[in-house]
Parts: sequence; structure tokens; C-alpha cells
Amino acid sequence: MRLNKYVIRSTVAIAALAATGTVLAAEFQVANLNALYTTRSRTDPVLGTGTDDEKLKTYQFEYFAGFKYGDVYVDAELFNGENVGGAGAGSFGGNSPNQSLLVFNPRLSLGKISGRNLAFGPIADVSLIARYERASYADFRSYNHGISFNFNVPGFAYFESGILRRNTNFYKGETLWRSVLMSKPFAGERLRFNLLSLVNGTGVNGTEVFLRPELLWAIDAKGSFQAGLRYEIHRYKIDGQDYSRNSPTLMAKWTM
Repeated sequence: MRLNKYVIRSTVAIAALAATGTVLAAEFQVANLNALYTTRSRTDPVLGTGTDDEKLKTYQFEYFAGFKYGDVYVDAELFNGENVGGAGAGSFGGNSPNQSLLVFNPRLSLGKISGRNLAFGPIADVSLIARYERASYADFRSYNHGISFNFNVPGFAYFESGILRRNTNFYKGETLWRSVLMSKPFAGERLRFNLLSLVNGTGVNGTEVFLRPELLWAIDAKGSFQAGLRYEIHRYKIDGQDYSRNSPTLMAKWTM
């Protein structure tokens, strides 16, 4: 409960600053609030979002901004459902209707800091990266530091891949390689489609693939309010066994 309150307070504070455009003199910023509902939230031992009846409500705040010397990504999520996180979670389970997640992901661009063009072939820039994760599920904490590369890839608005040293409250000194891909949005007169893909790899769960395509309809002319479908696909290995989840999810989105 204490962590859930912390996530709420942090989300409100960042959202308020983003709305007023005062976050560290950002050169650009995008912030959105999402409300989601699915009836297919089966057991997920890694994320802890499974519920007893597979019904799950999610409230998400996302923030991405570019600054003079780098960028930052923030993701705060609150999950609500019947015994959320307890379904099939073993010792991590608990009779709780709520779970929460907070991710803070800053990067420092070596090209911007040095004033040099570090582009080479498909590589557009090189950055120092940190990623901090805090979840109420299993009282999870992780601290990741490393180097990342931005690539120019046709069809993608953002393509970043890196190698980080990963320490958590369960294991230390793991090497994590990760890639974040965001497609260029397809936009009709009111229809919006985009794809987010996360691919991670460690010695713990092997290669983890998380896909999140969204098909949304713009309610207003500016597209600030959208509604539609998000489809989550999650794949990884746990205890040597393949895990797979597909969760079609109703979604409402407000771009602030």
C-alpha cells in the first residue's frame, strides 16, 4: 500500500510538471494518461499482473522528454483486479486487489555532451543509460546501468539497443541486453496505429519479448483523446519452460 501511494504521488507530481511544461526546460516532451481493461490477464510470474478471474484494470502514466544532453522516460502503472499478482505467483502471491510499477529511465547522449557527431552507419548516437524499476509485486527493485545505441531504421521512429549491468533484490551482476522499438505511427483521418516492442535478454529468463501494438480512434480533431484497442503479447522462459500471454485490452488515452 505504501508503494502504491508513492507511485500515485510521483505520477501526479510529474504529470503536473509536464502539463505546465516546466520539467527541466525540456526541448520536447510527450505525456499521456491511459486507462485500460482486459478480461484476458492470465498468470504472469514476471510482471505479476495475473488475476484470479483474468479481469484487470490498469491506469498508466507515460512521460518522454528530450533535454540538452539527453532524454528521460518515466512509466507509472497501477493494476487493479481480483487477487492481482497472486494468481500462480507462488511465494510472491498475496490477496491484494492492487499492484504498482514505477520505471525511471534517463540517458545522457555522448554526442551532445562532447559536441561531436557520433553517427556511424546505422548508428545515430551513443548514450550512457540508467534504468530503475520498483514494483510492489514481490517488492521488486532493480538498478541497471550501461551504454545504449540509437539506430536509424526505416519504418521506426525510435530504435534503441543497449547493454546494461543489472542488479536486483533477487540477483546481482547480471548482464542485460535490451532493445526498444517504436514504429512510425500510421495515421488516417482519425485512425492511429503504432507498435511498441521491448526485447530483453538475461541469464535468468533468457530472451523476453514484449509487444504492445495499439489501434486507436481519435475522438477529437487534434487526437488528444483516443480510444481503441491495445494488444499485449508477452513471451519468455521461466524455470526452463516457455511462457506465453496474449491480452487484448480496451484502451482510452489522453495526450496531455
